[in-house]
Amino acid sequence: MADKDYTQNIKQICELLQSDPAPEVIQGLRDAFENLSKQLKAGPFLEVFEATLSSIPFSALFSLLAAPDNKLIVTVAEVTGQLLKPVTWEMVHQTFEEYIVQGLAHPHPVVKTLVLRQFLKCEDKTVPLSDKGILMEYLLSEESVATIKQLLAGNASQRFRVYDVVMNAIKSTDSAFEFFRQEGIMDRFLQESDTSDVLVAMNFYELVPTLCQSTVTYEYLDSSAVFKDALAQVHLSKTESSVTSSLLRVSILKLFSRMADVQGISPPDFYGKYAIVPEMAGLIEESEDMDLKVTAIACIGAIGNSPKALGYLAQEKTGLDALAAAYKSSYGKLRVECLRAIACIFGYSLSPSGELSQACYDLYTKLDQIQFLVAVTKEIMKGFEDTGIAGLAVIEKMVRHAWGLHEVASYRNIINFLLMRDSSREKTVQKWQYSVIETIVHVPDAQNEFSEDIWTQLTKYVKDGPYYAAASAQVALDSAS
Repeated sequence: MADKDYTQNIKQICELLQSDPAPEVIQGLRDAFENLSKQLKAGPFLEVFEATLSSIPFSALFSLLAAPDNKLIVTVAEVTGQLLKPVTWEMVHQTFEEYIVQGLAHPHPVVKTLVLRQFLKCEDKTVPLSDKGILMEYLLSEESVATIKQLLAGNASQRFRVYDVVMNAIKSTDSAFEFFRQEGIMDRFLQESDTSDVLVAMNFYELVPTLCQSTVTYEYLDSSAVFKDALAQVHLSKTESSVTSSLLRVSILKLFSRMADVQGISPPDFYGKYAIVPEMAGLIEESEDMDLKVTAIACIGAIGNSPKALGYLAQEKTGLDALAAAYKSSYGKLRVECLRAIACIFGYSLSPSGELSQACYDLYTKLDQIQFLVAVTKEIMKGFEDTGIAGLAVIEKMVRHAWGLHEVASYRNIINFLLMRDSSREKTVQKWQYSVIETIVHVPDAQNEFSEDIWTQLTKYVKDGPYYAAASAQVALDSAS
């Protein structure tokens, strides 16, 4: 699509808005707004955003939401939602208050959801909670709750758009959780897990960690047996080999891995209570389902990226043992996933030390120490982008550890590779190559690990930037005089 096609599209919309609402005009508006939605997504967003609103004000868009055509309402709501993304809650509230009230009473669920999504604009944690009073007043109002309940009677896609709004409101304050619990909306959410529709179940498990941002909400889900039932689903699904069973198990594994980062729990206590890590280890070692195996590897990496959860993994052992064994026997996509997981674990902190750094060294030992570093270097030097980036990520996280910096500094092949610029490498690889050296240079006392010559080269590399190319000698061309 030509760069300025959106200007012609906007002009067409303006002309159609001046016409009587005949069927062909309605169809023309539908097509034009569908195109505008695509153009906003394709970008450049700010350019299309400014061009649109300079010709079509929000008031005109809101008026179209009352059009006697459901398909037009849907397309206009889509465009309006995109245009409202950069607009703050303060501006929405001050400028469009009357439309908020009208939108909550609108008969079409797409418009009601559009209004509810504006309530998320105060989700910025830098905004004091006291400044969110207007937001909560709207969201927890009788009209808003009636709208939410009405929307929850709709299809799954509609319901989960509403749950997303509710969960983000609950993240702001426990009082919102208690309000929605008393209104029966939390119980309605829990019912979503009791379904034979795998997509509904996956959407449910996707939202659970979002809800667990305080002890209150976690205990509510825990007492409702959400995690117990999820773990039971993993066990039950072992006897099934269907696509839906695999999708469900993948979703549950991701749920448990994301719990490592939620604020309302102690990861060691949680993983001690719900023994998902041995299940992941078993899938890594025995599953013939590649999606499950890859997911289990990624989940071990995600759990290990959390300092408190890494301490649990180090004591539990089966997860890290399975990861090390999988790396040694892996190749291709599986090798890349193993490297990514190892990088996540090595990178649990920007300044690793103490017992957790020792846990990372123990994993390095399981990977055969210097032989692992040699193998990773070979993978990087093969020139494949995915493998190269994954390998460099491992090195970048390693050098943050005292033991890792020493190992890397002692292996001249990786240092030589890092210092050798090659413009034929992918830009992302060059960026990661630079990131490794930059990290080395900024590690305290790193200079002690290198000769003066190598250290000078490392610091110069950082100074010159990731894509520096030395000026090449000019070749004089003979020309007829």
